[in-house]
Amino acid sequence: MRTAVILGLVLLVSVFSGVFVFAETVIKYAHWNALPSDPYNYVKAFEEKNPDIRVEFMQIPEAEYSQKLRSMAMTGTAPDVLCLWEADLADFVRAGWVLSLDDYIKQSKELSLDDFIPAVTQLMQLQGSLYGLPWCFATEIMYYNKDLFDKAGVAYPGMDWTWEDFENAAKKLTVESDGKVVQWGCDALGFQGLWYSLAGAFGDKIVDEQGRFSMGSGTREFLQRWFDLTNKDRVVASPQVTTSGVVSADLFMAGKAAMAFNGSWMTSVYKDIKDFAWDIAPIPKKARHYSTLHTGFFAINARSGAKDAVWKFIEFCMSEEGQKLINEAYSNPSARLSILKKGYYRVEGPKGPRNWDAIEQTAQFAEWGYVLLPPGLTFDIVKDFNAAILGQLSVDDVVEQARNKAVDILGEEKVAR
Repeated sequence: MRTAVILGLVLLVSVFSGVFVFAETVIKYAHWNALPSDPYNYVKAFEEKNPDIRVEFMQIPEAEYSQKLRSMAMTGTAPDVLCLWEADLADFVRAGWVLSLDDYIKQSKELSLDDFIPAVTQLMQLQGSLYGLPWCFATEIMYYNKDLFDKAGVAYPGMDWTWEDFENAAKKLTVESDGKVVQWGCDALGFQGLWYSLAGAFGDKIVDEQGRFSMGSGTREFLQRWFDLTNKDRVVASPQVTTSGVVSADLFMAGKAAMAFNGSWMTSVYKDIKDFAWDIAPIPKKARHYSTLHTGFFAINARSGAKDAVWKFIEFCMSEEGQKLINEAYSNPSARLSILKKGYYRVEGPKGPRNWDAIEQTAQFAEWGYVLLPPGLTFDIVKDFNAAILGQLSVDDVVEQARNKAVDILGEEKVAR
């Protein structure tokens, strides 16, 4: 009798032990970046607050990331938590591979759509629902050498700067010696997104309200002005182009260009500059203020068997605690306005930057734009942009070819006239 009681207790303990182990929910999460080490490991921080949920992290190399996730989604093996690039999000939505977050966000006590940068709502309207939340963001801005501006007696750029202000400053900041430019007013465009940000500033929608490719007169005007600034006025450095794309020496970092357009992520590179004071400003306005946003979107795999646990993880990552860890680890700002202004992403060097308002100002008007389009298309068009600046193609031919390439890849209905 006593033995039977003991065996019964052992069985009872075993059953309860089994239930406890079984109760742990496991979710898989994929990203192209490795998880940051302590104290910035946001997955570890989530698990410590939620011991009943374990996150299996999967790092996929950036070069393989998009195709790998698409292949996994098609075979039903995609992870529960997806961090999707912009063009991938749109395709995953169309294929029904990700879940709408509308109900989750409505019930959340942590998150509100009113607290996100305007582009989040714009994308929601374009796709008809909220399918992803930006894990952080980057954008394009202008960098300037304060020492060279002071030496030339040129006022620093700000939110009120127009394209004409930029051109006038570039001319005053260019220095020639013996017929050779030794100091450029502005560096060449290196990163491909810059072409679309500047074309957008000249008035083109890039991607319109119907999600269509939309480039024309604004792009034409911008390319002609950039050609003139490069080849006639000789105040913008000429691009260095290889068969694989654009490779530009960083004249700004070398102190040989007074201005440069680049991604906000370069603040963490330029922080090591010790030879001159520098700062940042929004891209100057032409027809309007415009810049491109870059991010990955937290999304829920529609086939996940642990959707509520996945949302709990996403909600934590988008909370102030999670965003602080992500912003500090990767030096990128939060898409939540209340967290953005706290500046957790800021990394300052001895000489700059100081004008962090430029990031917040840009976040108010920046759009996803070209990143919603297939990257093969947009990169191919950039090669033609550079060819125009080098005089190898006419501006009119480039704009016409861009539209034709878009029609070939997207279809006539996805290209605005």
